[in-house]
Amino acid sequence: MLLLALGFILQRRRKRLGLALAMLGFAALWLSSLGVVGTSMLRLLEPPPASLAALKSATAIVVLGAGRVHNSPDYADDVPGAEALVRLRYAARLARGTGLPVLLSGGKPYGGRLSEGETMARVLKLDFNVAARWVENQSTTTAESAMRAHAMLQPEGRTRIALVTSAWHMPRASRAFGKAGFEVVPAPTGYVSRRDSKLTDWLPSAEGLYATRVALWELLGMVWYRLKGSA
Repeated sequence: MLLLALGFILQRRRKRLGLALAMLGFAALWLSSLGVVGTSMLRLLEPPPASLAALKSATAIVVLGAGRVHNSPDYADDVPGAEALVRLRYAARLARGTGLPVLLSGGKPYGGRLSEGETMARVLKLDFNVAARWVENQSTTTAESAMRAHAMLQPEGRTRIALVTSAWHMPRASRAFGKAGFEVVPAPTGYVSRRDSKLTDWLPSAEGLYATRVALWELLGMVWYRLKGSA
């Protein structure tokens, strides 16, 4: 969009340069909007599913928040967003299968009445019949979640954890938690569909643009964390 705007501004004085920038901006926007581009980028970030043998060696399950719906009218309160529900569902299955205690992590990065950790704890108990043992409700970033979770679990010697988050978020999350002092057993969920591509995947769409945005956000986040020394 910036390239398109710059090309429009320059087209009167430097027509060729303006046209070139506009075409480059249009091409970048078009490619970013293709479903085949966005999903392919996300798949590159996704690690393999967790193995049962690796999960058995963990001492706790840590679930990362993924946004909330503020003051949802149907529940008359803050509730976990769709991505958070995917993570909670998988965490509940792991908790029942392994018997490991659960820590939920997430503060109020965008305001609201309840923290991500608190909203997830409610849903985990009421809808999945699993009680969280710990709720971390102050963090606003993945790196903060890692540090605060370590402060809660390290005194009990629970430093080998099954980390539950979206598959595309796992590379950055696992590095941040490793940096904080954990031995991480990745337990990714919410994989991008592995269905065969179809014709509409090659057409621009809001879904394609969103997938590209998420992938770029994660890649930039990994670079930023490395520059800060957070991962």
